[in-house]
Amino acid sequence: MYKFIVKRIVRRMFGLLSEGDYEPLVKQFRPQSRFMFAGDHVLGGERRGQEEVRQWFQETLRRFPGLQIVPQEIVVTGWPWNTVIANHLAISAPRPGGREYRNEGMQLLRLRWGQVVEDLIFEDTLALEAELRRSERADRPQPAAL
Repeated sequence: MYKFIVKRIVRRMFGLLSEGDYEPLVKQFRPQSRFMFAGDHVLGGERRGQEEVRQWFQETLRRFPGLQIVPQEIVVTGWPWNTVIANHLAISAPRPGGREYRNEGMQLLRLRWGQVVEDLIFEDTLALEAELRRSERADRPQPAAL
C-alpha cells in the first residue's frame, strides 16, 4: 500500500509541475537536500536546499514555458524512513515556430519521511544542449539588413 501511495503522490507532483506550480515540490527539500541535474550547461549542476532548487525550477520554466513532464514508469522501494524512487520520464515543451521539444530522462529520488534527501535527474543531455543552443541563437538580436 505504501508504494501505491508514493506513486500517486509522484504523479500528482509531476502534474502540478506541468501546470507550472513547482512550490509543492520545492517544499519537500531541506537545506541539506542535494539536487543534481546532469550536464554541462546552464541547467546542469548541483544545488542544495529550497532556494537553489526554486531558482532552478524558475530558470527551467523560463526557458521552457509549458514544460510537461510525465512519468512513464515509477518504481518505489523501501519504507518511509528510506524510500528510493526511480522514474522514467517523458519530457516535452512547445517551442517558438510551432516546434516541440521532446526528450526523455531518468530520475533517482531518495526520501526520508517524505522529505527529499537526494534528487538526481539524467535527461538526454545532447538533445537538451542542442535545444538550449537553438534557443540562445533565436534570442540573440539579428543584425539589421543593409
